[in-house]
Amino acid sequence: MRKTLAFLGVALALGLAQAPSPEALKGLGPEEALALAKRWREEGQRVVSYVTPKAFFFEFPDGRKAQVALKDRFLLAIAPYVSRTHPCQVHYFSSCTGELQEEVFEVRVLEGEKEVLKTQVRSGKDGFFELWLPRNRRYTLEIRWGNLAATGSVATFSQSPTCLTGFRLASR
Repeated sequence: MRKTLAFLGVALALGLAQAPSPEALKGLGPEEALALAKRWREEGQRVVSYVTPKAFFFEFPDGRKAQVALKDRFLLAIAPYVSRTHPCQVHYFSSCTGELQEEVFEVRVLEGEKEVLKTQVRSGKDGFFELWLPRNRRYTLEIRWGNLAATGSVATFSQSPTCLTGFRLASR
């Protein structure tokens, strides 16, 4: 009995408790839910995961469902492109794929004339990078990749898209 309990303790410590299930999401904040959704995709787990303006949603192979609220911030999943994109409104971490995978971009977010964010980001294996922004605002998003750039408007309202695939990078 002691060996069994010790084994279970070690298994939990090694992260086996993170196997795809609603229980693995209990107590997680939005950032941890995002990391788990990405990890499960990379591992080839058959978990459908997507983000709306209000929450992350997860659908497991056994039919169970779970969600993690986004709280006071909004998540934008962005896939800049040069020649190939897809239409999208709701970002599916489990299936959306962008053209420029594991690339580094210079990103600037402006609210009016005020710079809200200036950073360097790397797109994931899925070709997307994520930005967490305050809710209920309109922004200008500038993306640079080498000598190519894209600029456009984004919003973080309750009906705004979470998947942005229309930022075509071109010479400026």
